[in-house]
Amino acid sequence: MEDSAPLILLIEDEEDIRDAVATLLEMEGYRVAQCIHGQDAWNWLQSHPRPGLVLMDLMMPVMDGQALLARLSQERMLEGVPIIVLSGSPFHPPGAAAYLRKPVSVASLMEVVRRFLPSSEEGPEGPHTS
Repeated sequence: MEDSAPLILLIEDEEDIRDAVATLLEMEGYRVAQCIHGQDAWNWLQSHPRPGLVLMDLMMPVMDGQALLARLSQERMLEGVPIIVLSGSPFHPPGAAAYLRKPVSVASLMEVVRRFLPSSEEGPEGPHTS
């Protein structure tokens, strides 16, 4: 994976979902940083470059997604970075650029991700294929 590839911060407490989504995104040309809950993500953000996009669950231990969204908003830490919520909860929180209800299809997920953050492998005609 190239260092110039767009970076996505994925915050998801369910390991199977986190691994599947990360693998899919990496196959599509993105770099993915993985965190398991809101506090983990908050700590990660203190010492890493700003991601181009955040994908996050709402229902997580330690610090849930709503608390993280509120803290990010209060601290103005990720202003201008789209945050996409992936959740089984029907609640669409303020601060999210988009909301996808779990279970989400690969096509729906990639459509929303590409809308906010084209991969480095995509030009005006879409992804390159070999």
